[in-house]
Amino acid sequence: MRTERLTLDPVTMADLAEFVALDRVLRPDADPTRSAGYLAAFVETWRTGDLGYWTIRLRREVIGFGGVQPKKRSGPPAWNLYYRLHPDHRGHGYATEMAWAAVAAARETRPEWPVLIETRPDNAPSIALAGRLGMTREPDHEGYAVFVLPAIA
Repeated sequence: MRTERLTLDPVTMADLAEFVALDRVLRPDADPTRSAGYLAAFVETWRTGDLGYWTIRLRREVIGFGGVQPKKRSGPPAWNLYYRLHPDHRGHGYATEMAWAAVAAARETRPEWPVLIETRPDNAPSIALAGRLGMTREPDHEGYAVFVLPAIA
């Protein structure tokens, strides 16, 4: 998928080096084995036929990962909106651009599912992104701030 400035490709294990490198930039103590496990789970979502997270590229450079995938939780199904961008690429609207594409893909795939963001209550950029998407704040859950874009069907 392409947006105005970004290329959004389904994550694959070929993205492992970039995924681990970004994890280490964001969390210097990150365990590469654990990072690989997360990426493998993201790849598996695509293998099962569901919409999943993307590798986010600006021109050909990997600048992050994000998108929507089915939320693994009890209760009614929902989309989980997730993103991680390299700090060098923050503040340029890339997260918002990717998020709008993810919401559009979610709406096209299963419009009857709401889209959620769960983030730390002090994560001002993610909270601002939720606001730009028109999400509403729900009660916090297990220490996370929860934002919802209601289903449209």
